[in-house]
Amino acid sequence: MSLRSAIFSTTSLVFLATSASADVSAKDIWTDWQNYMAGFGYSVDGTETMSGNTLNVSDLNMSIPIPEAGGNFELSLENVDFVENGDGTVNLVFPETMPMTFVALGPEGEAVSGALNYTMSNMDMRASGDLSKIQYDYSADQIGIVLTELVVDGDTLASDALEVKFSSNGLSGQSIMEPGALRKIVQTMALGATEYTLKFTDIESDAIVNFAGSMAALNMQGDSVVPISFDPENVNAALESGFAVDGNISYTGSNTAFSIIGGGDEIKGSSSAETASIGVTMNKDALGYSGSSTGVNFNMNGNQVPLPIVAGLGELAFNILIPVAKSEAPSDFALGVTLGDFVTSDQLWSMFDPGNILPRDPATVSFDLTGKAKLLFDFFDPTQMAAVENGEAMPAELNAITLRNLRVAAAGAELTGTGDFTFDNNDLESFGGFPKPTGGIDVGLVGGNGLMDKLVQMGLLPQEQAMGARMMMGLFTRPGEGPDSLTTKVEINEQGHVLANGQRIQ
Repeated sequence: MSLRSAIFSTTSLVFLATSASADVSAKDIWTDWQNYMAGFGYSVDGTETMSGNTLNVSDLNMSIPIPEAGGNFELSLENVDFVENGDGTVNLVFPETMPMTFVALGPEGEAVSGALNYTMSNMDMRASGDLSKIQYDYSADQIGIVLTELVVDGDTLASDALEVKFSSNGLSGQSIMEPGALRKIVQTMALGATEYTLKFTDIESDAIVNFAGSMAALNMQGDSVVPISFDPENVNAALESGFAVDGNISYTGSNTAFSIIGGGDEIKGSSSAETASIGVTMNKDALGYSGSSTGVNFNMNGNQVPLPIVAGLGELAFNILIPVAKSEAPSDFALGVTLGDFVTSDQLWSMFDPGNILPRDPATVSFDLTGKAKLLFDFFDPTQMAAVENGEAMPAELNAITLRNLRVAAAGAELTGTGDFTFDNNDLESFGGFPKPTGGIDVGLVGGNGLMDKLVQMGLLPQEQAMGARMMMGLFTRPGEGPDSLTTKVEINEQGHVLANGQRIQ
């Protein structure tokens, strides 16, 4: 598993906008810039000329190999000026257009190379502070990336066969760095109206594929710790050396449209979200991801789609946290999902409910799991991971798990639940090789009988199966507080007995 593929193509761009390293001396800034990029595996070359208060670096080239793609990535700048202002600050002046190139192998071994232009309009960047803590403030009227050339096995794609571009207005941001053996970086960045386009012609089918999107505003923030030198190919060693990141990207007013047209077929659609965010945490102990969106809408139609697909979600969210380091002590883990207030069109409802028998209220599925587990291997160690995947080693011991916010609401019924269990890994006999659990779960069901009646009426549930289900519910549940409501508490005690509402069932 590699960090390089995740950072090689963005590090140089982010660095240009957020990191050089500063002092009152332009020379110090340039030197630290080289050291910082070299720590990520970049080679940095340029010709230095000092004139008055300005250090000019011409013919600047930054390149990094991409072993997993069999190629490399390069960023070339004709000139970069480091201008000493005489007040302890330094301005960094970049050309408005910066060419980038890449060389790689395609998925079927084909040789792929390309060129892009990275543009910045009225870019202003100033470094202040001292060598122990440097602050960079920057802004630009507009930034953009445009693919200018793509060559596959020696053939250059026509300009109308592939179009890739990105543009954003109103860039502003700040980066604070503390250089050292472990470089600490705190960053914030904001973008205004943003647009992107991907359009290409499929070589095999001649179908034209088009994606176009926009965002009203985008914000990024992150804290990271980067060792002065580490191998991005060896994630385990990088984390042990202190590499860590905690970041978040959020945006508002997202809209995307897509189409696939060719061979007499046509599919079109769009999606949108009022707000969205994506977060990541990574350090030597844990790896976490999270995401959420509100006001999500999606639609798709075409001559290959029997009915227009229309769907919406009031909320879409997830979170996951896993330990990544072998440890003698239990570590936290988590998994959460929310699909809130799902709605679809009456046309789709009518496919399986033409009589409009089921309530068509918004549906929700959500749960949150947290717990403790002892990881028995290092997650990012390839050798240890291979042993786990081959069944040669146990991955983890489960110690405890907590369920919160279980909710499944649809078609007039609602299921809820909470629970807690601990696990005895020294007892693998009571439950057939599984660690012995102790604890309980409380479950409530409202509208269950009414839903079964409607399913019987629709012919989707045979009467005898509904009767059997009601008998089972009568045995293991008790009436709740309201009409058509049931509750149950399932427990596993210290003796390993399974009980439902105090009644032993195993």
